[in-house]
Amino acid sequence: MSSRDELRFFLEDLGVVPGDLVYLHTSFRRFAYTDLGPQELIDGLLEYLGPQGTLVMPSFAWHLDKSNRPWVGYQQYFETRPVFDVRKTAANIGAVPELFRNLPQARRSLSYWWSVAAVGPLSDAVVANQDKVDHPYGPGSTFDQLRALDVVILGLGVTLNTTSLAFVPDYYLGNKEIMTDHPQAGIVIDEQGEARTTHSYWLLPEAVRHVKPEVVFQRSERLRANLRRVDRNKTVQFAYHYSVYHEEALKYGKEAMEKGCPPPWLDGLYQLRSGESV
Repeated sequence: MSSRDELRFFLEDLGVVPGDLVYLHTSFRRFAYTDLGPQELIDGLLEYLGPQGTLVMPSFAWHLDKSNRPWVGYQQYFETRPVFDVRKTAANIGAVPELFRNLPQARRSLSYWWSVAAVGPLSDAVVANQDKVDHPYGPGSTFDQLRALDVVILGLGVTLNTTSLAFVPDYYLGNKEIMTDHPQAGIVIDEQGEARTTHSYWLLPEAVRHVKPEVVFQRSERLRANLRRVDRNKTVQFAYHYSVYHEEALKYGKEAMEKGCPPPWLDGLYQLRSGESV
């Protein structure tokens, strides 16, 4: 059996079907037990999803310190505010996203913080007009579009705490304490080489460090039933429909906030702010 065939059966086991809209998080170092190289993985995913499917990956530029945890680079980016060039700035969060955003057919969004790359018929709906969005999790944003389009979150070699959509429920819950008080300026250079000054609320570095979406899975039987896992030794591999996560997060977040508590996935952040040990 070829590696491409193995990938197909693997995706079937995870409940991913051709034609899906898929958002991929991957740590290829942990997924390297397969015989697929990064380009072969991308090609295999696109082939499996077919012409009606759309593959999306993070294309973030803020992981500036590869020797440290991602949140460290996020804080450095937050403080130094480098220019983001959609043509040249690397997707520096892994080999697979960087290869993917360089595909001739890939579209990359003009988002200073949360640029994604997409291939497929829903690409425009996911990446368009992000330089005009003033809240990364609100209406018109890539992440809220993915929510509305019933995206499947696919994780290969990452944990259940890995999801770019983790803070979409916070927007709907009205939790503003994780964002800057007002929109911040970020310079984006577009495909034509023209610089644009964008303005958006920025997610605070401490929120990136302490968010734990896995808590929602621990609490919700419905979400666990929707989750498909095919782990390999210590390598976690999963897929789930984000819409189910979102509904369950809203439920638990609302319950907590009505009691004067933070959303459960942010308990660590609020403990830090109150001076408690985390």
